[in-house]
This record gives sequence, structure tokens and C-alpha cells, in this order.
Amino acid sequence: MKNIYILVILVIFSCSGNEDTSITIIPDNPEPEAQNPPEEVEKELPKVSNVGFDFTAADVEGWELVWEDNFNEGLFEWNIWNGGAFNQELQLYQEQNLFVEDGYLLIEQARENASGFVTPFDPTLKSFEFTSGRIETRDLYNPAMLGTLRIAARIKLPAGEGLWPAFWSYGDPWPTQGEIDILEFRGNRTNEHVTNFFYGTEANTPITDSSFTTYNHDTGIDLTTEFHVYELVWSRNNLIISLDGVEIKNFDNGTYIYIDDMFNKNQKVVLNLAVGGAFFNGTNINNAQIPDQSYLIVDWVKVYKQ
Repeated sequence: MKNIYILVILVIFSCSGNEDTSITIIPDNPEPEAQNPPEEVEKELPKVSNVGFDFTAADVEGWELVWEDNFNEGLFEWNIWNGGAFNQELQLYQEQNLFVEDGYLLIEQARENASGFVTPFDPTLKSFEFTSGRIETRDLYNPAMLGTLRIAARIKLPAGEGLWPAFWSYGDPWPTQGEIDILEFRGNRTNEHVTNFFYGTEANTPITDSSFTTYNHDTGIDLTTEFHVYELVWSRNNLIISLDGVEIKNFDNGTYIYIDDMFNKNQKVVLNLAVGGAFFNGTNINNAQIPDQSYLIVDWVKVYKQ
């Protein structure tokens, strides 16, 4: 009965003024409107044409396989980088840009607005105009522990202004464990294979001279049209870089000091597709010319010892 009196008073009060003072009664616990879950859109990946150089049994005769990934069962043996990177690069690395499909790893570079960490070591949020992917092996390798190492990957590179795919190895804290760039590539110079190495005794301070150690190899062919095998043979006094089984550069300790300093350093193997950055030697990369979408495609990665 008390509730009826209150309702009457409210009605009288609502009609006593000149202004509209109507009252809407809201339940204590309103039920949310039903919403349909967002539809999952299946990514349409490019069809991979399996043409190009590949290892045969003769190419690895005398070598013992230590580890390999043929990308048949996901990325369980890799760490996935989440966040931006260094070297003034433009991309946000994220897991959504990594695909394992039909025995291939596809790392997608895409033009899209995204927000993420400045780097995995700096949780400050930053806006990005591009996304891509980067993975690093969970296991570490060094020739002092295993003997002469051979690290190789079969890769199809993307073409395009501002694209910077790489296959390399390094250890933390950088560069005290060294860095070996087996392959670096500028997407607007499709015939050029770049290799390099870094070393230092203090974190974030390389003592190698990049202007001396960087080697640019004009292959005379377009490296983006098919698969090629890029590899490193790492021993105490040499870093030998090869393309399709042919040596293209020998960083020997007699000419390039600090090679033997890296001999017992632990390094992880890395695959990534960067966008823009210092690798372009101060060139003002025109964002409009960077592809809206591209893919770094990897058939396999293998580590051998001898």
C-alpha cells in the first residue's frame, strides 16, 4: 500500500510544473542488449609457388642436423615479438601477422593503424601505421658448444619500397653476444643481398665499424621471384655467408677482428619483416610508396653442426 502512495505523489508532482518533469524509472539491474559476436574473417593468404633453389642430400653431406622447423605445426619453438622495434622502424610487430600454412611461414606486412608498446621493453603505448611480424628461436646456439655451425633458411623475399626483411642471429644483451646478419634486404633493390655483423663488450655499444663490416652483394638476379637459400657457416675465425650454396662473403678474423670474440657467445635465430628505418641510409621513405600488404615467406629453417 505504501508503494501506491509514493507513485501517486510522483504523478502529481510531475504535473504541477510548467516544465516537462516526466520521470523514467530504470530497473536496478538492467539486462544488456544481446549482441552478436564479431564475425571471424578468414585471412586470404597468397598462393605459394614452390620454385627456386633447395638443399639436396649432397648439399648437407657431412653435416649433422641439430634442429629444424618446416612450419608444419605452428610456432611452438619460437618466441613472438610484440611491440615496436629499434632503428627508427615504422612497424608494430604482432602475432596476428604470423601465419603457418601448408608448410610455410608467412610474415605479413600490412598498412593499418594500430596501437602497441614502443618496444617489448618499453610499455609506453604508441600509434603505428604499419604492422608486421618477428619471431626468435627459444633455443640458443654457439659454435664453441656445438662445433662449426651452419644456419640456413629457404626464403622468398617481398619487393617494395621501404621493406626490410631479415634473417639473422643475436644474443642479449646486444651486442655483447654478437649479431650476425645472414641476410638483410631492401625491397626496392631486389638484386642486392646485404650481410653484416656487430659486436661490443658493453650493452648497446657496438665496437665494430658498420661502414667497414657491411657487405652489399649484387647478385645480378631478382631475389623476389622465387625461393633462395641463405646460410651462415660460423666457426672460431670465420663467418662464411652463402647464397644458394655459393659463398659470397667470408668475414675472417684476420681482416675483421672480433670474430673470435663471438665464438662462445649464445645467439638466437631471427626472422622478421621490418618497414622503413635506419637501414635505408637516411633515405626519406615515402610512406605512400610502401606496399599496403606484402609477405616474407619461409619454407624452412635448419641448424647443422660439424
